[in-house]
Amino acid sequence: MKSHEPGTNLRRWAVWLALLAWMGFLVACLSLRSSAAPDLSAENLRSWAASTAWVRALLWHTAEQLILFVPIGFLSVFTLPPRQSRLDRAMRRWLPAVAISFLLSALVHAMHEATALAPFATSRLDLPASWTGCLLGTWAGMAWARGTVARILFLPKLSLLLVLLALSAWEMLRLAIDIHPTDIDMPKVTSADRRHLYDLFAGKNPVGIREGDTATLCLGAHDFNLLLAWGLSVEGSARRANIDFVGDEIQILASTPIHGTSKFVNILARGGIALHNGKLDLRVDRLRIGRIELPRVALHTLAPVVARAIARDPRLQPIAERVRSVELQAGQLTVTYGHGTPPKGFVARLFHDQDAEPIDIPAVHAQIRNMIAAAPKMPRDSEARFAATVRATFQFAQEQGSPAIEANRAAVLALGIALGHAHVETLIGRFMDESTRIALRKAFAGTTVRQRDDWPKHFFVSAALTVIAAGNISDASGLLKEEKDSAGGSGFSFGDLLADRAGTTFAEVATRDEASARALQMRVAQGFRVDDFFPEAKDLPEGIQEAELQTSYGGVGGKGYSRLTAEIERRIASCPGYQPAP
Repeated sequence: MKSHEPGTNLRRWAVWLALLAWMGFLVACLSLRSSAAPDLSAENLRSWAASTAWVRALLWHTAEQLILFVPIGFLSVFTLPPRQSRLDRAMRRWLPAVAISFLLSALVHAMHEATALAPFATSRLDLPASWTGCLLGTWAGMAWARGTVARILFLPKLSLLLVLLALSAWEMLRLAIDIHPTDIDMPKVTSADRRHLYDLFAGKNPVGIREGDTATLCLGAHDFNLLLAWGLSVEGSARRANIDFVGDEIQILASTPIHGTSKFVNILARGGIALHNGKLDLRVDRLRIGRIELPRVALHTLAPVVARAIARDPRLQPIAERVRSVELQAGQLTVTYGHGTPPKGFVARLFHDQDAEPIDIPAVHAQIRNMIAAAPKMPRDSEARFAATVRATFQFAQEQGSPAIEANRAAVLALGIALGHAHVETLIGRFMDESTRIALRKAFAGTTVRQRDDWPKHFFVSAALTVIAAGNISDASGLLKEEKDSAGGSGFSFGDLLADRAGTTFAEVATRDEASARALQMRVAQGFRVDDFFPEAKDLPEGIQEAELQTSYGGVGGKGYSRLTAEIERRIASCPGYQPAP
């Protein structure tokens, strides 16, 4: 068929009109869609489940983008006259059709960016996915134009291509996963190491820095590895990691188990990092995942994506905003930052599990107001006031009619502020006015449990930390405090550890699931007995200084220490309040 035959030009105009109509449909479709491309974030990398969920969402979005642009490529073929020879078809029809479809797809994305209806910006992957769809469309269009035989053979060819791509992806996945973890040497964090880390950060809180002044924090690779080892041990994770500074380069070794399997993802990364004037400069020189070594061209593309993910992490943004500079030189990372007050709920977001329900601040506030209103009717005796406060709080929680877990979380946090420490409010975001804080302090000052005014604080601060973050973090915070005390303070106290663990257990049972939450809520609302939730602790050793802790108990984790902590766990486990409901 020649280009001047009757009807040819008319058909081409019809094709152009169809192309323009489809482009308009695409602009409207992209502008009105309910979700953007799932961008990489630090949160995506927290766990294997989060990572795989992100990959699935990204693949689904990319496939959707690809399919939408197949008609652009298909119709572009028919805007050009047919050709006879194979070379002529390739050079004078297929390649121009590819160029036309690429140009039109880029125009669609530009119109999408410019339209006022578009709530989402174009992802970095959207244009490559669109062009892939255009390529697939031009291939299908060329096959359709060649006749019946080519059309019939197109589907087997497409199926073969998809099979080859699936096999390639499977092989890449096989090479990325190892049956053994990388041998990573992680330090064993001692009491001295924990105190060293505490001293390293002591006095460098950005809240305490005067406006206009800066503080400088210098961390070596050993400091980072201590933080990693401590953090992973607190988390109870099987993941392992190690950082090494070599000149102005960072080398990271990491190994993480794949949930539900006996396999591992092992990563080696090397590069540099710097931050000046709020701009993060991330350089990735080498990245090996399992047995796959990524090429440098891919790393240059990956680095800005990772840098953007770090910059966009809502948990890190409040920190990054205060940082003036980050430099790695001579094997040491130097961070200079200025004054800053963390935004509302910053600490809670930093440690809080993103999959958990958000903290209901209004519910906590309602509990606080109820506690202040009920305080005048409570016993004056400091011991009886403790039990009466807990009972009144859970009675109020029971009356709310909301899910028991949510009501109990608010109750525990309110008790953490009233009977624990006022700083608990800072962790979840300050919401009370000063008159409310003064009234709360006057109402519950001097409350005791087992004749001790510090044990209500241990109990309910640990309980609140468990609700905010995780039980392991709560336990670690209590242990660190005791280890600090053993180095010249009031001394290490196994009684305080029992109070911490009892509070953690109380919060865990109160929020474990709806049945457990409802059972504890009903039990406490009917009457709170200290013995049911806080076992006897007066016979546990206290006031132990560091030298005695090492010689008599073998230090933290030693034989004597483990014997007493096992006794603490036995006592808590035997408390009637923590037993399953009949």
